[in-house]
Amino acid sequence: MDTPRPTRKHTHTGTNESSERSTVEILMSIADDTKHLVQKEIELARHEIVQALVAKAMAVGAFAAAGVIGLMVLVFGGLTAAAALDNVLPPWGSRLVVTGAFALLAVVAVLFGLARLRKPGLVPEKTKRTLKEGEEWAIAQLQR
Repeated sequence: MDTPRPTRKHTHTGTNESSERSTVEILMSIADDTKHLVQKEIELARHEIVQALVAKAMAVGAFAAAGVIGLMVLVFGGLTAAAALDNVLPPWGSRLVVTGAFALLAVVAVLFGLARLRKPGLVPEKTKRTLKEGEEWAIAQLQR
């Protein structure tokens, strides 16, 4: 990824003034170096974001598989509980008890989900704060 940049060679004509770089050349060199640095930073950020997204996608896939398997466990567990309750209740009563337990679990899950939706705001507060700090720093640097 890191490609070496060609170095600039300055020709020396023998006079002291021509061997020194002018202010414009120095500023152009600084601008070019800054541009190159920003491009490399953007490239690095893209690479890091892609790696993070791939890791998150793999985690989501694993959670989806766990959810499907968990659903199967829940269904078979419910059938087992209903069959076990058949020894004490009529079949319709055992199915009603298991259905009520699932309904209670669903209500708890909905309440938990609603509470989690309300917690983190959609406004990136830390990013806003750091951008404000960066703006203040840049203004302070310009005022020097």
